[in-house]
Amino acid sequence: MGNDHGRRVLDLVAMMGEELLRNGAEIARVQDTMRIVGKAFGKEDVDVFAISNGIFVTMHHEDQTRCTQIKHVPLATPNFGRVAMINQLSREICEGKWTLEAASERMKEIAAAPGVSLAWQMAACAVGGGCFCYLFGGSFFDALATAPVGVLLCLLQYMMGRAKISKMMQTIFGSMLVTLCGIGIAGLLAGLHVDSVIIGGLVILVPGVPLTTSIRDFFNGDYLSGTVRLIDALLVAVCMAIGVGVIYRLTALL
Repeated sequence: MGNDHGRRVLDLVAMMGEELLRNGAEIARVQDTMRIVGKAFGKEDVDVFAISNGIFVTMHHEDQTRCTQIKHVPLATPNFGRVAMINQLSREICEGKWTLEAASERMKEIAAAPGVSLAWQMAACAVGGGCFCYLFGGSFFDALATAPVGVLLCLLQYMMGRAKISKMMQTIFGSMLVTLCGIGIAGLLAGLHVDSVIIGGLVILVPGVPLTTSIRDFFNGDYLSGTVRLIDALLVAVCMAIGVGVIYRLTALL
């Protein structure tokens, strides 16, 4: 009975850690949450080792046996809404408001919760692209011209994600689309600044979350995870440069 309870606690703790890591939480948050939730359900000795794409957790039981789980967590698009829900659940567990069974069911609901709808993503890309264009020196009309570029980029990213195209290729094709649209719009509408339109669209692709999280991991002493996330951010930046360079090279040849 004790071992069965311990395994169910381990399943809950591993699921929480997996979802936190998948959705952009820093390593220290993942490890601390797993330990405090295990302790809240009576497991004082929980060993957790997490890196940016994997979790190793071992739970010690009263009869001197141990259970271990290993989770592979591929790098994915973060969803801070899920991180917030898991943080809230962990606080309520520590306050004694949840039984183990109820907490496990709630975690399954959080893991299955839908992300942001496509319509909201398109709206965010339109507003974000236009605002960043204006922020980086573009005119009001440049910002208006950048909004549809952001919408097209969002649709392209969505379709490529559905087609399971790799993240690197998504970034290359996305930056190519932004550059092509920027050059086309600036050529059709006199007075627009092509560089401002392109920059506004490209900022949508900038890997701000992996870069910020990698810095936080470095400050927390998680150098391996910080390095992995930093490399991921730098690769995205390189892919953006490749996409822009390809379009500029083609337009120069034509």
